[in-house]
Amino acid sequence: MKRGLLIALAVFVLAAPLGVGAHHSTANFDHSKTVTVHGVVKYFAFTNPHSFMDLEVQNEAGEWETYKVFTVGKVLMKRYGWTDKDVTPGDKVTVSGNPDRHNPQYLYLTHIVFASGKTWSRGAIPD
Repeated sequence: MKRGLLIALAVFVLAAPLGVGAHHSTANFDHSKTVTVHGVVKYFAFTNPHSFMDLEVQNEAGEWETYKVFTVGKVLMKRYGWTDKDVTPGDKVTVSGNPDRHNPQYLYLTHIVFASGKTWSRGAIPD
């Protein structure tokens, strides 16, 4: 019995750190830089652990590029006053965010102007 308990405890202790890698960090985003883009929402996922949207943005050459804009999870978004109806496909929005260090078309949302004119900044209650 003691041997089985010790083996189970050893497996738990050795396996516990594996769960830490599953956390979705924002370390890949350059928090010292901010990029602002205007575009059309193609997809919005109001989910946990992080919500995100796909945004079609026209570049200076007139070509359309897809930006993936990540933000906090649904639980926090609700606390900040968001609903799943604030962003819908087809909406024109302006977003500002910290760019990914390797893919500049990935942003971590810092500010958004919704199609309705309402605004939101990360960590703040919307207008």
